[in-house]
Amino acid sequence: MEQETVLEREPGKSGVEQELPDQNDNDLAAEKDGLTEEEPGQEEETAEAEWMQEKEELLDRLKRKQAEMDNLRRISKMEQAEAKDYALHDFLSRLLPVVDNLERALESARSDQKVPDTHVDGLEMIYKQIFQILEQEGVSVIEAEGNPFDPHCHHAVMAVESDETEPGNVVEELQRGYRHRERVLRPAMVKVCRE
Repeated sequence: MEQETVLEREPGKSGVEQELPDQNDNDLAAEKDGLTEEEPGQEEETAEAEWMQEKEELLDRLKRKQAEMDNLRRISKMEQAEAKDYALHDFLSRLLPVVDNLERALESARSDQKVPDTHVDGLEMIYKQIFQILEQEGVSVIEAEGNPFDPHCHHAVMAVESDETEPGNVVEELQRGYRHRERVLRPAMVKVCRE
């Protein structure tokens, strides 16, 4: 007669669960709760990935801040140069009437026979010296007579008829105009040939 083996069952467990090989009770409890323990290597990889992401974000922020600082430096230099140019432009504009008066004095001294030649030579030297300084600072004379009228650098005070020049051209320069680099210091006062 065959001997039957009777398995004792634990209360609350089915026969299938009992036939499974021994499992750790903690693993079964964690699976029932829906929790699984991560392997130690997985935790390190996750932490490393988070650190790398944070590192990339911080590097990106640092690069942006450095670019902002470079832009601020560049803008500051441009503003300083512009302020310097504007201050110089203003000073040169105020100096032009002095140059005009010196030119008039020189013309008067040349035409008057009573003025000694040494005085005329002295005035010419002063005028040349002032004009050299102006040229070193980027000041140049605006060519007017015989050129087409340009409202950006010429100021027309009269329109006259003339057979000597084409209509729309400058007939005569009444007051010399000057340019400081690319900007007009003072437009030339001119007479323009009527069209």
